[in-house]
Amino acid sequence: MYLPVDFLTPLIFIAVAGILVLFAIPLGISALVRRKKFSTLADGLQTYARRRDLRIQSGISIGCFVLALAAAVTAVAGWNNSSKNLAANVETRYNVSNVTMLSWNGSWAVVDLIDSNGLPVNGVDVVLNDGSEPMLQGPEFIGRTSDGTITPLNLR
Repeated sequence: MYLPVDFLTPLIFIAVAGILVLFAIPLGISALVRRKKFSTLADGLQTYARRRDLRIQSGISIGCFVLALAAAVTAVAGWNNSSKNLAANVETRYNVSNVTMLSWNGSWAVVDLIDSNGLPVNGVDVVLNDGSEPMLQGPEFIGRTSDGTITPLNLR
């Protein structure tokens, strides 16, 4: 019924990208230093094996940078998709419009929205239940249902 909201997978992709970059930087620096040293060697010492090793080391470093960039792009795309799905789920469940996600802390999101009366409400917490069902939490939205009725705070 609700669109899937997954903010964990993009964070994993960012972590993988960071690890790849941390691996690729020293490897690339080492390849550049070795290439510079290789170019100063006499012709008899510039062997095919050394040249091949430099190509392999440079290729692995460049490949890690490419994979890190791909992981970062995938993470951004996944994060944007989850943000849009969260906004759509809140609009579907509650009688609100213009949902804008401000932050995500791992357990809940903080959003700004416009309620059914056209009034802007800032800093509303959204907790996701099973199946990505959003639950708005805040003094204005405790127990608000899709028809716009509000359960008072003391009945929660």
